[in-house]
Amino acid sequence: MEELVPLIQKLKLADEDLKKETCLENLAKLVSENEEKSEDIAVLLVDSGILENMKQLLEESKSPQLSAKCAQLIAELAKSESLRQPLVDLGFISPLLKSLTSDYLPLPTQSCRALGNICYDNDAGRNVIDESDGIKLLTDLLRSQLKVDREGSEKLRTIACGFLLNLTNTHDVLQEKALDNGVLDILDVCLTKHLDDEGLTNMTLLTFSSLSDSDSGREKISECAALTTLVDLLVKDKAHIHIETILDILITLTECETIKENLASTNLSNHLIQIIQSNVGKSDSDSQQKIKMASDLMVSLLVGDKSMEMLFGNGDGQVFVESVKWLSSENDHLKTSGALAIGNFARSDEHCRLLVENGIVEHLLKLLEVLPTDSNMTLLHAALSALRNLAIPASNKPRLLEAGVMPSVLKLANTESMPVVFKILGVSRMLIDGQEEAAKMLGGEKDFLVHVVEWCDVEEHAGVRGEATRLLAWLIKNSKSPEVMKNIIKSDGIQYLVSMATSEHVVMQNEALIALTLICSTVLEDAADQLKEADLAKTVTDILKNSSTLPEILYNTLTLTKTICSAGNLREEIVTSGIADTIKQLVQHKDPKVQEAAKTVLDFIEEASANT
Repeated sequence: MEELVPLIQKLKLADEDLKKETCLENLAKLVSENEEKSEDIAVLLVDSGILENMKQLLEESKSPQLSAKCAQLIAELAKSESLRQPLVDLGFISPLLKSLTSDYLPLPTQSCRALGNICYDNDAGRNVIDESDGIKLLTDLLRSQLKVDREGSEKLRTIACGFLLNLTNTHDVLQEKALDNGVLDILDVCLTKHLDDEGLTNMTLLTFSSLSDSDSGREKISECAALTTLVDLLVKDKAHIHIETILDILITLTECETIKENLASTNLSNHLIQIIQSNVGKSDSDSQQKIKMASDLMVSLLVGDKSMEMLFGNGDGQVFVESVKWLSSENDHLKTSGALAIGNFARSDEHCRLLVENGIVEHLLKLLEVLPTDSNMTLLHAALSALRNLAIPASNKPRLLEAGVMPSVLKLANTESMPVVFKILGVSRMLIDGQEEAAKMLGGEKDFLVHVVEWCDVEEHAGVRGEATRLLAWLIKNSKSPEVMKNIIKSDGIQYLVSMATSEHVVMQNEALIALTLICSTVLEDAADQLKEADLAKTVTDILKNSSTLPEILYNTLTLTKTICSAGNLREEIVTSGIADTIKQLVQHKDPKVQEAAKTVLDFIEEASANT
């Protein structure tokens, strides 16, 4: 710090370019060696007025060597956050941009350094560069250096690419302009022609990563050759150290459906399999990370419908074959990825039938044979998701039940992980759909029913609440068993069915109304007290009074009302609720089914009133 003031004075007094160059070089070295004191240096430089002298030098100097030394010092100064705005305000950006066209390579090199540092996390600097058409100047510079092989060109390419990254990162307008100026083609050439240059390759990939974060960036990347280049790099020896960066970029790119399809038609899946196979069995963190990223990317590809079909290959695709192998892997992440892959393949009835015929269920059940812990919740969730999908086709349900899926799932009921509970409920509901005996069996599991009713009231997971109440309704509908209904009543489940009757989801409303109708027609005496406590009469009245209630909901609600009026336990409550006036209006409803149901219910109510 003591040397700084004399150097500033020497620079101010220097009358020859060589002396000025020496002062600038020494100042740059001093600033670079004292980064921990950068804020103090910044204050001193601003107060000394030297910045104005430097700007004048940069604008008026005829010597590219002197200008380069000046740009070098600016680059060092711009590392200090507090100096970036003063450098912008003093007008350094314009002369630095003009220096990009110089044939003396150290000058555009140091100017790119300076500009890159000035615009780092500094939108004010970026905007000034934008106003000066800086993107075009920079892309023209990069393009001019792609095939140049002279001293200094390698360093210039890397630093210019770094400037591009700092300039466009998170700045939508500048990213769009860079894309319009053909930056993807430039980056593609950097990767194909200069892969030996580790620094440039790294900077190019970081720029790709930044551009892939935006929708417009992903759209443009989907249309260019660089996508295939990235894929091919995965198996090139020279790009080995960059594999994780490339995988990370590709994972981000798969957020775009078109890119998923494009990637599925390349050799990417084969490259990913190769990466996984070459790292399996290795315990070091680097190998484990490669396995994780490669398998995650594979699963991301399978989320797209078209890409999934391509990789399934009618059950013969290499990705499908490998996914099945992963289910038996000793690597937990591969097991999870395998289960997620199977869940994605199981998105059509045809696929589901083929998967079950190929013995996938047994593999998935083995994954459930663990004591639930925090470390394996993701695995359990993935396996249960796959089983739920496999249980959707009617022809698969008996086979899954015969394979012992239900008892395997019930063993997990004590888990406290709500995402896993959500899948337990989903598998259970799919398995009993149209399966009377299975519904009776599950409805007889009293301990499980206690869990289900508790889950109906879970505050932290709306999905679990909804799925648990739906399962109660499906147990009633599919079993049609008085014993199952009584078990649900004893577990205090009725209140949740009444609440579901006013759900915002029409499907859930109908399911609740049907279940309540079956309860009232089968075991009303057992359910009466809970139905009264849940204020069923008010719920029914509110549904019928609501002008926006759909005809099918009105019809099912009227059917429930008729069922109640046919029995004695709740008839009086319905009759005295004033519901008759509402039903009289429904006799004029435009839907003929609602009209007819309303007339029938009204007759029941009038008859009940006469007998009261």
